[in-house]
Amino acid sequence: MKKILHITNAYPYEGHPEYGCFIKEQIESISALVLNSVLFVNAHRDGKKAYFEAIKSIRELATEADLVHCHHVFSFILFKLSGVRDKPVVLSFLNDWTKEIKFNVPEFLKGVICRTACLLSDKVIFKSFVPSQLNGSKFTYLPNGVDENTFNIIERAQAKSQLGLDLEKDYVLFVSSKNLYRKQKRYDIFTETMKQLNHIYPGRYCELTMSIDDRTTALLKFNAASLHYLSSDYEGSPNSVKESLSCGTPVITRQAGSASDLVDSVASCFVIDDFDAKLVAKKIDDIVSSDVDRELIRRQFLAKGFTKEATAEKLVNIYSEFV
Repeated sequence: MKKILHITNAYPYEGHPEYGCFIKEQIESISALVLNSVLFVNAHRDGKKAYFEAIKSIRELATEADLVHCHHVFSFILFKLSGVRDKPVVLSFLNDWTKEIKFNVPEFLKGVICRTACLLSDKVIFKSFVPSQLNGSKFTYLPNGVDENTFNIIERAQAKSQLGLDLEKDYVLFVSSKNLYRKQKRYDIFTETMKQLNHIYPGRYCELTMSIDDRTTALLKFNAASLHYLSSDYEGSPNSVKESLSCGTPVITRQAGSASDLVDSVASCFVIDDFDAKLVAKKIDDIVSSDVDRELIRRQFLAKGFTKEATAEKLVNIYSEFV
């Protein structure tokens, strides 16, 4: 079997079961088809020194690998710094590539870094879309797949009861892993919309937030919510949208990453072109007050092929191009 070394700076660890859980699940989804080893560079906990401390481990682990898959451009830079040159490398961008680097450096420098990483990689995976300036078979669009068997429909009242929520209220879900206040997720936009909802429709709506939650709690929250509102400025391929739709919960989203592609032609979903809290609040109420067919939402979304199994097959086919 092919031996794949995965280098990632996002992976679940104690106290953060949500951190990089999609990378972990993607790796697990291909475990019957390839032999995986994972090097998690936990800069989230240990700071930037974790990158430099990982270089020796990369050299050692890469000797046993047929191919290296770098999840995030920083993982790719780290791999190159290790000096390993004789292994094919796949790079996955986790965000819109213009937003992959969040350090306070000039935008042109971010562009240079990302373009150089693309040039030096053997294959580049984008979760949102392939940038228009990048042409050729080297570049491909492959979002993470949703585990449709885990993220299934649970009766809403049952999910609310298990979470201790008010059975008489409609909950609007906001999702931001790591913490609620990540700038790109725009919790401020979400809360402004909730203020408008409570002003126009007093006593009916409550916010429901998801941040540092394990997968069991996440499943319950997607099912307890009457709607998921993605208010982000930018995304890659928002996993919360996929999991919400797989649970039959409608989504309203701003134009962010591949979100509009995910909800396109799915019942009871809507894409916002311009933000207006009052208009969004009314749209939320229109959807929640309608006869939402959760089974139809799930069926229409899954028909798009964004499943864990389909993604696993495509990913292994990418590896097969090189080993």
